[in-house]
Amino acid sequence: MKAELFSHHIMSLGEGPVWDERTQTLYWVDISAGDIWSYDMNSGITRTHSMGETVGMCCLTEDSALVAALKHDIVLLQEDTRTVLFGGIEAGLPHNRFNDGKVDARGRLLAGTMDTTGRKGQGALYSFTQGKRPATLAGDISCSNGLGWSADNRTLYYVDTPTGYLWGFDYDIETGAVANRRSLIDYTAEQGSFDGLCVDDEGMLWVAHWGGHRVSRWNPQTGRKIGEIMVPAPYVTSCCFGGDNMDMLFITTTRGSEDTAAQYPHAGALFVAQPGVTGPVAHRYALGECPYV
Repeated sequence: MKAELFSHHIMSLGEGPVWDERTQTLYWVDISAGDIWSYDMNSGITRTHSMGETVGMCCLTEDSALVAALKHDIVLLQEDTRTVLFGGIEAGLPHNRFNDGKVDARGRLLAGTMDTTGRKGQGALYSFTQGKRPATLAGDISCSNGLGWSADNRTLYYVDTPTGYLWGFDYDIETGAVANRRSLIDYTAEQGSFDGLCVDDEGMLWVAHWGGHRVSRWNPQTGRKIGEIMVPAPYVTSCCFGGDNMDMLFITTTRGSEDTAAQYPHAGALFVAQPGVTGPVAHRYALGECPYV
């Protein structure tokens, strides 16, 4: 199967697609450009909002506002206002920034960091619950990336890209605690490295390959690859399900170098495929009355 071009807009570092099923809107980010993009499926209108700094990911809230992870802050975006919910995360590490993130079934935001100079072990994975201090779930992280959960919420799937493994944690959905980190998938022999991911309604994982021209489908119980979608761009970054029937797989990519852009003119664009399975709607961040700053 091959992915088709969905949007001609080119991202320098496209990432983090998330579908709002209530408004039929797709959101995604251009990390290095510091932009949040949206596409309204009903009107066909594409919009962009500049954050003025790197933006690693965004997620939905119950009222369809957005929460975004900027370089060191987690912020709430409502119309033209920006409220800091969690500020100064790793502010003492100037080369670090937030990268990927997802919301769990209880409305917690899990988001991780990375060192932009390539130093290993400088990042961490955090859990953010409104009104509470951030909790560190894992340290010694090099490039915090794809996140997802099993259907019963007992397993957290996680990618720290340079390790070569997709990891599983036991996950306590009531407390947000993790335990028993273990390798589920060895991708060291795959073309490209694992980046962002999503989970389908059959419990399988769809994982983007940075440098691998594809999104692949894996069974996390067996660690085996069971399918793939080829993408006409080498640096594939993430994916999510959306559309009327939640059967469209939206795929983000990165532009890359001038040579990459010349060879792959749609590198950095948004792609779509219909893989024959559906995915769940995205969980929404639970807002409280008291920000922790």
